[in-house]
Amino acid sequence: MSGAGWNVIRCSACSTCHGHRKTGRSCPHCGQKLPSDAEIVATVATAAELRIEVALANTPEELRDMLRKRLEKNDALFQPEEQISFKGLPKLLLDAKDEHGIVTRKSIIPILEKSGNSLDVQDLIDLAESQGLLVRLNTDCWQLLE
Repeated sequence: MSGAGWNVIRCSACSTCHGHRKTGRSCPHCGQKLPSDAEIVATVATAAELRIEVALANTPEELRDMLRKRLEKNDALFQPEEQISFKGLPKLLLDAKDEHGIVTRKSIIPILEKSGNSLDVQDLIDLAESQGLLVRLNTDCWQLLE
């Protein structure tokens, strides 16, 4: 068992592999209790590597090389997009509002630049509207709901 990182563990009951920080207590697929000496198929450092190794461990051996090449080639498709968390979004909007709680595109731009986030202003507004943090007043003006 690895102290840091992730383990790919094979369930002795259903032979399905899954990822876990340690050995885990039960199989997420069949629910069977895992023994303390459960088979560790691989140990990896990151969640991205874990995704690939679990997929490979659950794939027939004759297809693994081809699958590994495709997964590694397309790894960028699975990289998390730089997003603002639900907790971070209200802070950005609070910084962008005026004394009346009004937010505009123009007021958001410097706040986004200062935060170092590459999210587009319209994407941020769409996200805030969909989460009920902003209400559109007109084309370029929103009321912040605090």
